[in-house]
Amino acid sequence: MPSPLKIGLIGSRGQLGQELVRRFSEPDLSRKVSLLCLDRPAFDITSPSSLGEIPGAGFDIILNTSAYNAVDRGETEVRECFELNAFAPLLLARACREAGTALLHVSTDYVMSGGIHEEEQIPYPEEAPTRPLSVYGLSKATGERLVTGAWERSWIVRTCGLYGGSGSGQKGGNFVTTMVRLAREGKPLRVVSDQRVGPTAARDLARGIARLVTAPLPFGLWHLTNAGNVSWYEFARRIFELSGLAPDLSPVPLALYRPVAPRSPFSVLSNEKAHRTGIVLPSWEIALADYLERSGLLAGS
Repeated sequence: MPSPLKIGLIGSRGQLGQELVRRFSEPDLSRKVSLLCLDRPAFDITSPSSLGEIPGAGFDIILNTSAYNAVDRGETEVRECFELNAFAPLLLARACREAGTALLHVSTDYVMSGGIHEEEQIPYPEEAPTRPLSVYGLSKATGERLVTGAWERSWIVRTCGLYGGSGSGQKGGNFVTTMVRLAREGKPLRVVSDQRVGPTAARDLARGIARLVTAPLPFGLWHLTNAGNVSWYEFARRIFELSGLAPDLSPVPLALYRPVAPRSPFSVLSNEKAHRTGIVLPSWEIALADYLERSGLLAGS
């Protein structure tokens, strides 16, 4: 029997990291994979001493799910944003190259700026050029280029509208749990109706990533999101339908919402490349219902 793959996971406490831990603990993978969580304070991706431990650690694969993802704060916290999203991943890629360890780095739809012209309203394939609108998007696009330029045995996985677990620590939750909380508080809700995304459950993304690295499939850029796309307003409305809530919900155009960091009106990623290899994530509707049920938020649960 072959030795288990030794995988290091950076960011195991995040919403995606938690789901990756669960996935690699399931019976079909637990005998094939030896997973080690690399988290603070023992491991810090921004620390040269932590990165210096990788060449001698014997990892087959490192999964980097850590990121600076406070999108609006990134407009003023530029140094912090680029340190976590670009410069630390570059040094990580160099350490992995020295060790001969494959690397998977998670990126985002924010590297795109589609929807400026009507003809661009089609999902973006991996080969589409990046055009980030925000500091956060630019930092992630820069990180992609630095990682792939530093180490050829790297996967870059872009996703969109990620939600899972208790949510992102930097954001104080995720979109789904935030909508439910505000609705239960009786707050009137104004949600953007003309920004289309492909919201993705962390559980499904973790399953796609596990398949990508254990198959293994070719290195390079991959898009992994739940199938289909929806506006944030439509997504919120479906959350309330499934959870049995009836808040004061109204649509608002992106132009009036005016977030600190510019958002693209269309940043849907194409999953065709993943589909051709057998990685098919369920529709966003199925994923949302599953998440609400597992979180005890589904009406009647």
